[in-house]
Amino acid sequence: MRRIALLLLFIPALLFAQNKDEELAAQYYLNGEFGKAALLYESLLKKTPSSTYLYTNYLNCLVALKDFEKADRMIRDQSRQFPSEPAYKVDRAWLQVKAGNPDKAKKMAEETVDDIRNEEQALAVALALIRRDFLPAAESAFLKGRKLADDSFLFSGDLSALYARMGKKEAMINEGIRYAQSNPANLEEVERIFQDNISEEQDWELLIKTLRQGIQRNPDDGASNELLMWTLVQKKDFYAAFVQFRALDKRRNEMGKRVMDLAIICLKNGDFDNAVRCYEYVVSLGENKPFYFQAEYGLLDVSYKRIAVYNRYKQQDVLDAVQAYQRFIDRYKQFSETEFAEKQLAQLYLFYLDRPDTAIRILENIVQNPRVKKAFKGEAKLDLGDAYLMIGEVWDAELYYSQVDKEFKEEPMGQEAKFRMARLFYYKGEFERAAAYLDVLKTATTQLISNNAIQLSLLIQDNTGLDTTEEPMKLYAASELLIFRNKTQEGLEKLDEIERLFPNHALQDEILMAKAKAMLRQNLPDSALHYLERIVSSHGADILADNALFMMAQICEYRLNQPERAMELYERVLLEYPSSLFAVEARKRFRFLRGDKPDTNENKQIMFDRFMN
Repeated sequence: MRRIALLLLFIPALLFAQNKDEELAAQYYLNGEFGKAALLYESLLKKTPSSTYLYTNYLNCLVALKDFEKADRMIRDQSRQFPSEPAYKVDRAWLQVKAGNPDKAKKMAEETVDDIRNEEQALAVALALIRRDFLPAAESAFLKGRKLADDSFLFSGDLSALYARMGKKEAMINEGIRYAQSNPANLEEVERIFQDNISEEQDWELLIKTLRQGIQRNPDDGASNELLMWTLVQKKDFYAAFVQFRALDKRRNEMGKRVMDLAIICLKNGDFDNAVRCYEYVVSLGENKPFYFQAEYGLLDVSYKRIAVYNRYKQQDVLDAVQAYQRFIDRYKQFSETEFAEKQLAQLYLFYLDRPDTAIRILENIVQNPRVKKAFKGEAKLDLGDAYLMIGEVWDAELYYSQVDKEFKEEPMGQEAKFRMARLFYYKGEFERAAAYLDVLKTATTQLISNNAIQLSLLIQDNTGLDTTEEPMKLYAASELLIFRNKTQEGLEKLDEIERLFPNHALQDEILMAKAKAMLRQNLPDSALHYLERIVSSHGADILADNALFMMAQICEYRLNQPERAMELYERVLLEYPSSLFAVEARKRFRFLRGDKPDTNENKQIMFDRFMN
């Protein structure tokens, strides 16, 4: 009993001593003093032979010292103590690689595959071989395990990932499809493997061809159907995707749900024609189907985004859209909530038909409707403020902005109301009041509002206080208000007046920016690019240069449908202005256009709209 007590007394001290040795060995190891570290690890491993950490570090030390014979003896000793662990045999093969004997190493690695007797051993051996980069032997291990188990799906996910690492694209595709077929829950993992390893057009075409051949043999192969639809979306071949989505929708009697999802993807990528095809297909299924109303509204939304987000339209498109909205509202007003359509219709009247009175009537009806939710009423009030500002009723505009500010306080909508109040005071030439609001908004929780507050604050700060008069700045703010109110020609004339009365004023880059906005308002994107390019080339060190570069990218992406040029411009923002307020959004758009992953960020629409306002 006394011996046991003494032993228990010494155990903590023994453990403390061992921990101290481990710490010292690790320090030697990190410092590259492998001889000293090896002596300690050898002693420690004898006390704890099951420690993978000690074994690995000791082996690495011996390899670094090129003491391959001792390393081989140590590995064989470990293997005798743990004969069921295949990693030791693989490590002996790896040791031959380090010793400069690749042929011997290959033979030893292959011998580990010969020893496999069941699927569990196959997995352990394959993983050990992958760890030491014996990839062909690992492939053989997986295939032998599959054969022993008589299961053609076994290890398909592992093999797909292995073939991806080996660069064997066709084999990767075949095993990936097999893995997805074995369990629908594997689809996401397979998509990730394909997305990470397929970039060349020929490889995408091979994937599509393989999937289609499989579907021809078995039309009910759900995994292949799902992967084909995913692949077509990744390639942005939206017409082919529509055909496939529609076929599967009919086969499974899904009543349009899947096609509705595709319509949203098409719209986010600016493919209006195929978005319309999707919605029209769902409408064709009949009024009694569950997605009929959403599809009818989706057709309107395509028209709206074509005009208001991407600005790819002619004036007749606006007139046609207004008529379609009115028909929709007249048809569903008494049965359903149509305020979303009404709000978009009001914006078309306000910004694209220069009929603010009509917009005000529609928006006031939304605000007075007791069925409309509070948040949506808040959005309508913000639009009402804009509408009254358009007709020069600044007091009414201020009233609606302030109502939203009070009702939503520190919420994002309240912060948006504060920004519009600041913009209103800026338009009126009350720069101190505008600055007071903007100072609060610089730390807004919404990044977009914060960025815009900082931009406007810098504009005011840089162009007031230093001059003996604020007259140039007041003229500039007034010109921006005229452009906002669709009085574009008057706004341009006032900008010319500033240049005439105050030549070489610091507002030169701001004047170019205002002219660019005016061109966008008139749906003249090429002219807008001209003014923005002048900012970048002549005022590259001023605060608007990164703004101008980002706007150019947005115009190329959304208005001109030139994704490659847009990518170049987004990249320039990142390289030339890494601390820009637009750097985060530029990186998102660059990665999206590069095809990194599907876009789900709606802020891109808000970002572009803000340039117009």
